[in-house]
Amino acid sequence: MELVSKYHPDVYKGDKIYAERYTAVINEAYSILKDPEKRRDYDIRHNINSKPTRSQLRREDSFIRKEKQEEKRLSRKNYEQQMSMRYFKNTERRKPKRRNLLGRILTSKLFYCLLFVIGLEFLIVLFIYS
Repeated sequence: MELVSKYHPDVYKGDKIYAERYTAVINEAYSILKDPEKRRDYDIRHNINSKPTRSQLRREDSFIRKEKQEEKRLSRKNYEQQMSMRYFKNTERRKPKRRNLLGRILTSKLFYCLLFVIGLEFLIVLFIYS
């Protein structure tokens, strides 16, 4: 009952809403502890004062093992990402330089194909009419 007197909304100098909620929680806990039937139900529900069974221990061990495996997998993945960023960070940041229209035309394959066809036509016309 010391806690109730300490956190009672009329006595507590801090936040009044917090004091009201905390006092309600304390009163509920006290009512459970006071009544033997409610206390037994609470203990059964929350497995208090009972040893865990072997299956519960195995389940808990397997859960812990799975968590550790997941941690290892994530840390390995994170390490691989960091290493790839370290080795390829300069290449990832580089962007191709934008070329002007003439530069794009002169470096395209289509331009050279058209140039070849025009050259062939020029040679054919030159040999036919000469």
